[in-house]
Amino acid sequence: MFDINGHTKQLGIIGYPVEHSFSPAMHNFISETIHNNYVYSAWCVKPENLGKAIDGIRALGISGINVTAPHKVEVMKYLDCISDVAKELGSVNTVVNRDGKLYGYNTDADGFCMALDKAGIQIKGSKILIIGAGGVVRPTLIRLIDNGAAEITVVNRTKSKAMAMAEDILNTKGFKVRTEIDKLEFDIVINTTSAGMEPQENVLPIDSIEEINDLSFIDENTAVVDMIYNPDETLFLKKARENGAKTLNGLGMLIYQGIIAYELFTDTNLPSDMGERIKKEVFGR
Repeated sequence: MFDINGHTKQLGIIGYPVEHSFSPAMHNFISETIHNNYVYSAWCVKPENLGKAIDGIRALGISGINVTAPHKVEVMKYLDCISDVAKELGSVNTVVNRDGKLYGYNTDADGFCMALDKAGIQIKGSKILIIGAGGVVRPTLIRLIDNGAAEITVVNRTKSKAMAMAEDILNTKGFKVRTEIDKLEFDIVINTTSAGMEPQENVLPIDSIEEINDLSFIDENTAVVDMIYNPDETLFLKKARENGAKTLNGLGMLIYQGIIAYELFTDTNLPSDMGERIKKEVFGR
């Protein structure tokens, strides 16, 4: 570990809870690797203390923070400037302090799309199925549309939630998101639910989707993506791989959103292989 001294600048992540975060290990690895005098910590902030915590960034001269659940939307009201992208996506996960003025950005969806690109999964022209309609889906949808997806279908256990999201996207982007499956033919299938993560290790995301009975529609022509990165291979990814599909877990999204955030924090252009180095050295993959 590099020396921490009076010139060391502070970075960190806030959330509730936040003890599980891999961000400190990842960001401190970057700083040590490129000899940048920054140190990154994790701070547990209860929702009722969010405003005070943001004031503390200014008071302490903290250079920047990442923001995770449950603060990504609420934090926006405490910032001085919000990027057009973050406004469109409706949430902020990265805050940069520039001379006491706080700027909000969203790197999550760009990190997700970058992970797909690095894995050789082409978004442009693809027919995409998204399982789930939680908070992560809206920004993901917008970025998939921006990257040229031909057709997107969102299915959810509660259909009304998928339909409300589709209406919002139609009003926001002028893009018609489908909420019914006409034919089980997709180039990319994305799980955004918690199915497959502890304590649901033996649950498939399709178990709550009445239009899908099994995974026989997934084959060697399908790319299957799970936003979960712990475990490395969910039951969903395992079965998709056995069907011949190209599979990708959520680790790349975590890594690349962090790389984009670090570059914003420090005004640094990181080496192009930094993602692979983090994957190997920090996560042992």
